[in-house]
Amino acid sequence: MTVGIACVACSGPPKTVPAAIVNATPSSVCAGDHFTTSIHLDSSGSSPVLTLVYSPPDPDAGAIHFAWSFSGAVCTGIAASPGDWTTLGGQPATSCDVLIDPSSVDALGQITGTDVLLSIAGDRPVDVTLVVTSDAGGTLTARRTISITQLDDAGACPLPKAD
Repeated sequence: MTVGIACVACSGPPKTVPAAIVNATPSSVCAGDHFTTSIHLDSSGSSPVLTLVYSPPDPDAGAIHFAWSFSGAVCTGIAASPGDWTTLGGQPATSCDVLIDPSSVDALGQITGTDVLLSIAGDRPVDVTLVVTSDAGGTLTARRTISITQLDDAGACPLPKAD
């Protein structure tokens, strides 16, 4: 008796999954920050190939593509001074939870680079989502939260000042 095994859903090896890494500096701002702290999101450690132990990305492993998204209302613009700015879309500051630096946005208005500069209102945490896609079609999603630190009893921000 001959037994045959058919694989109806098999179409080859699985797609190579990339590594998605998000570093945030700083990872927290004080309550009521009002877009005064610049936050740098860095995904340059991401790689076209997922490994169990981190190693620098292999430049010959193929390209990867980045797609960033954020919780809350996202606007694009730069604060001229705390509380005094206009977004590129003309929205007032009160309508934005996240303010993306224009240098982080491509010509189509998408946030697709390895680095993102942003600031937040400071009234709630902001969830950051990064989807990394390899040229082979594999995808991986990384999430990070920019937290809110409460003010101390004197009403001051207990976080260290940026250099």
